[in-house]
Amino acid sequence: MIDVSLLLAIAVLLLLAKTFGEIAERLKMSSLVGEVFGGILAGPVLHLVKPDLLLEQIAGIGVILFFFIVGLSTKFDDIKKDVYAGSILAILGSAFSGLAGFLVGYIFTNDFNIGLILGIAFLSTSSAIAIRALVDRGEFHSKSGKMLVMINMADDVIGIVALSLLTMYIAQNIQIWQTALLFFGILGFFFFILTFGSRFINGFLSLFQKMHDEQILLSVPIAIMLIFVYFSENIILAGVTGAFLVGMVMSKSQVTEPVIIPKIKTMGYGFFIPLFFAYSAIVFDIVSLYQSFWLIIALVISGILAKILGSGFFSRFYNFKKRDQWLIGVGMVPRGEYGIIIGQIALGAVIITAQVYTALIAAIIITIVLTPILMRLIK
Repeated sequence: MIDVSLLLAIAVLLLLAKTFGEIAERLKMSSLVGEVFGGILAGPVLHLVKPDLLLEQIAGIGVILFFFIVGLSTKFDDIKKDVYAGSILAILGSAFSGLAGFLVGYIFTNDFNIGLILGIAFLSTSSAIAIRALVDRGEFHSKSGKMLVMINMADDVIGIVALSLLTMYIAQNIQIWQTALLFFGILGFFFFILTFGSRFINGFLSLFQKMHDEQILLSVPIAIMLIFVYFSENIILAGVTGAFLVGMVMSKSQVTEPVIIPKIKTMGYGFFIPLFFAYSAIVFDIVSLYQSFWLIIALVISGILAKILGSGFFSRFYNFKKRDQWLIGVGMVPRGEYGIIIGQIALGAVIITAQVYTALIAAIIITIVLTPILMRLIK
């Protein structure tokens, strides 16, 4: 028997997310801002929806579908020339962000470990937010948009390695060879999917093109994507990265643009994606915010400047104009999944307090909300 309270929570989040998403668009902002605001309203403001493990898992499908859609719309041949530049800019952005987060944490708490946690938590950009903001601006297929996608892919690898190192640090068992093995394993997974995986997946899809059930071209791609998400998670790679990569592989199929993408978009943007962004905001703890107000402000400001400087400013050396430099820098501003996961691990290991954890989550949510707003200011 289905828990009807869960159904009500989904209904509330969907209604508020889509309603305020529409309002945000009418105000010339990204619908993402409205969806996050709807989650804040549903959770900490009106207390209509509370954190729930099952609801979290259902909402999590949204970010997987979002990355799958982005992958389906991305052809690797269009961005592979940016691999070197994207990796350098990702490393610079992460280095500046890690240093900024560490300094803010250490100055405010006088605790090395808290500084370390905040530095690692602010290393990586939330690719979902950055790319969603790009899509909403219509900049996804621009020169700067393609570079931003490549930077995000490299940034994801950095986040994975950082998360692995943090786990080893907590266990007091850092092994250089294990870190190197992890890094090269990730690169091998990327290479395998984009080469051998491409031939197998698209050949498999072609078997279903003439089936009588037209919805099979919705079911089969989703099934393939979920399988790769599973394997991605089991090699310590983010599931969303697996969804993006397999989508990019499928982008070569002749049925992807006319058939698969419209079907996935209807399901994703009509249900799961707005549910994900709304649910991500319900953990916002308004009551204790005043205790960490200046820490939050310092994290947000330093986090924004670090990415704009590290990834945006230095893109000038790769022949990007000033407008594109700002677009790349601002696109790297939002933090997200990795920061929250790192905060949860550190909280569970009693390295940070609940108050520091709240400050971290608040700063992450603020960067999510600010990104599309800042992008609107770039002319």
